[in-house]
Amino acid sequence: MQYRLFLVITPGLEDLALKEVESKCPISPIERFKGGLEFSADLEWIMSAHCLLKIPTRILLRVTDFKVRDFPKLHQKFKTFKWNDFLSHPEPVWEISCSKSRLMHTGRIEETIKKALNEALVRQPLSLDWKKKNYLPQTFYVRVVDDLLTLSLDLSGEPLYKRGIQVIKGEAPIRENLASAFLMELFEGITKPFELVDPMCGSGTFITEALNFHRPLHERSYSFETAPFFKGKHLKLPNETNPFPITSYQGFDINLELVEKINKTKLLNLKALDSVKNPIKSEKDFVIICNPPYGERIKISGQRGAFLKEAWKKFLTIDKPFRFGWVLPSDMDDLFNSAPGYRVITKRKIKNGGLAVTYWIWEKV
Repeated sequence: MQYRLFLVITPGLEDLALKEVESKCPISPIERFKGGLEFSADLEWIMSAHCLLKIPTRILLRVTDFKVRDFPKLHQKFKTFKWNDFLSHPEPVWEISCSKSRLMHTGRIEETIKKALNEALVRQPLSLDWKKKNYLPQTFYVRVVDDLLTLSLDLSGEPLYKRGIQVIKGEAPIRENLASAFLMELFEGITKPFELVDPMCGSGTFITEALNFHRPLHERSYSFETAPFFKGKHLKLPNETNPFPITSYQGFDINLELVEKINKTKLLNLKALDSVKNPIKSEKDFVIICNPPYGERIKISGQRGAFLKEAWKKFLTIDKPFRFGWVLPSDMDDLFNSAPGYRVITKRKIKNGGLAVTYWIWEKV
């Protein structure tokens, strides 16, 4: 059975998400859009992708689409739809959007769909597993554009960047799927063993994502596991893909309390240290990845430009990694265009928590 799928991707990371799919669970053909990838795949691929892919936000299943210009037809379509193939809970959550359509009132659209679904379930009642096993409601996305309605089922549940690994978070952690995308790009083409260093690691998201990027994860449940088409099956973990050649890591942060909390979990071993004032000591070739404080959610002393310039200069002139990646507000691009002895190999612009940022990668010449 082939299902039409849409991988939701943070805008600006579509090319990296495509590379990840091609390297971990290849499928073709793939259509690339702003904000996602679309293609057809079977249930085995769906299981593997949820455990292996680290860049997508969620995976949607395209359930159906049809032209609709009035509410009576909308009601009829949903009333006669075969809900038993997809629905596991009688009260799903509806996410509705519409544009350039005769149906413009999202509240009335939802009301019409709910009424039609309730009538449909009288004739095709659901299994009571949802009550016995305490299933969570599924989420359906209804998108109406140019009078074409597309109904999609969220297969993931909670966003995929919620891995079920990290419980303790710092004040302004980078989202896990962004961290994974940045790491994949930073390590591209590196074949020799190296040490990974995060000099302002917070709760250690970059390090955790680097160590788990190629490892299949099932530390949490996914919404598709309760769907009728998955009933009676068990999620099988796929094999680990080729890991990054990381031999060791170092993570530093000035927040002693946070470092101690993380270390008590045994997930990572971090060190409390001001990496701007102290040199990074490593006997190996090393790569630095850094998401420094911008002075937004985490306050910094003095002017943010002066602080970031000091940190950037210290990392590149004293520590001298063979590659250095970091994330900065895009309004500061002019301050970091060139560095003696290094060349820029990436300058990627995306939104991070609503803030326009630039992801830079420098490589030693």
